[in-house]
Amino acid sequence: MGKLSLILPIMFLSIGLFGCQQDNAELNPDNNKEKQDEVTSNKATDDNFEVIGIITEVNQEKKSVLLDLSKKVQEDEKQMWVTIGENTKISNEIEELNFENLKPKVEIKVNLSGKCADPKIRICGAEEVVIK
Repeated sequence: MGKLSLILPIMFLSIGLFGCQQDNAELNPDNNKEKQDEVTSNKATDDNFEVIGIITEVNQEKKSVLLDLSKKVQEDEKQMWVTIGENTKISNEIEELNFENLKPKVEIKVNLSGKCADPKIRICGAEEVVIK
């Protein structure tokens, strides 16, 4: 009887402590929305892009731009040709844009698609381009 009277209060205390807990997201849905907004606003930060550079040349015929790189994939790279394909998403972090918005002296952030050709200056396809 002594053990039972000791076990019951401990069991009820455990149920009370662990059984009444709720997820913080359920208690405060506004906090969850703030976290989603924070993730969205950080999406376009420099860390989320493979290369960053300033456009020095635009080749309309090949739909590509030559970049002087400030963030590069390979340490010894100074420049890279980035080809804009049909499925390349171009934006300015607010709205969708097109190839005509890519002009010399404009800084862009790029996520590459697939492999790059390796001539003297690498040629890479772009999956996503964001104009800074």
